[in-house]
Amino acid sequence: MKRIAIIGLGVIGASIGMALRSSCPELEIWGSDTDPLTVERALEMEAINGALAPGDVSGCDVVFIATPLRIVPGVLRDIRDLLQPGAIVTDVGSVKQWVMEQFGEILPSHVTAIGGHPLAGSDRSGITGADQYLLQNAVYVLTPAEGVDSSQVKKLRELLNRTGAQVMLSTPREQDQMVSLVSHLPHIVAASLMNNLQPHPGALPLAAGGLRDTTRIAASNPELWEDILILNRGAVAAQIRSLIRHLQLYEQALEQNQGETLRRYLAEAQQLRKTLRTGRLNLVNNADITAIVQDKPGIIGTLGAIMGEAGININDIQIMGVREENEGSVRLGVPLTQAGAAVQKLKENGIRASTRD
Repeated sequence: MKRIAIIGLGVIGASIGMALRSSCPELEIWGSDTDPLTVERALEMEAINGALAPGDVSGCDVVFIATPLRIVPGVLRDIRDLLQPGAIVTDVGSVKQWVMEQFGEILPSHVTAIGGHPLAGSDRSGITGADQYLLQNAVYVLTPAEGVDSSQVKKLRELLNRTGAQVMLSTPREQDQMVSLVSHLPHIVAASLMNNLQPHPGALPLAAGGLRDTTRIAASNPELWEDILILNRGAVAAQIRSLIRHLQLYEQALEQNQGETLRRYLAEAQQLRKTLRTGRLNLVNNADITAIVQDKPGIIGTLGAIMGEAGININDIQIMGVREENEGSVRLGVPLTQAGAAVQKLKENGIRASTRD
């Protein structure tokens, strides 16, 4: 395998390119996009080695189609006559049954069609949301066409493993049903929460972290999500009906003043939420520490130096907010076994710190 093509250099396409260029320097990564400025940016970010002429996938061993779903059929028609025998064509779309149907109808028989769906993304659209580590420890679902050569699946799987993704196999139908639960329905819920706030702009100044965390994905590209939801509409509509039934149970408990029932629903949700995997394996045994620091140049470097001198690795970091008094909160993620030492070390350096539950 020597030459890879990426058609569509948005969040996922450019992230795949960056990850492969870093982990597989022996490969040539070529990319194209409908926006010439995006291609220029991809070259600057080292997501690709060079620009791919529109539709020219000749000599490519693997072709990633990372475009919006609505233009996938057109892309397939543009490239089908230039695909070399044995080439693997894959995609990154969130809906797999429809994509596999397009592959079957349009692609020639001498290529291998393998649907793909990386469960990773960003609330920023376009190449500005790309990240070399976006796929690190992310589940990446592959849905091979029926009867596909298993050695071809293995080849693509090994390539994706180089991005840090955790590859799993599924059928298109199973994949679409599962993502309707864990991805498509949550997007509708996030959007609905914001829609519900639209008539109440006066409430927005009261919004805190809970609303921001719950509705982050509502900031994603509406056109992209229109395609996803329409193409998986049967599964998503079924999950909306299921959610409505759960909401009605909460509504009933409130209307009938059933505190014990309400607490039971909340406790069940709490316990299930605690089982949810983190996006990164090194955060499973992670402790969160809140540090109150002065808002001044170099403060993040100071925190890093304090932890570094103590031999404590910072796995994660987030600036929580800055107050008018020129101080603010920074959340540090450190190994659970080192949490006590980290707090102590910060306090010794005059920084107020405590662990978060």
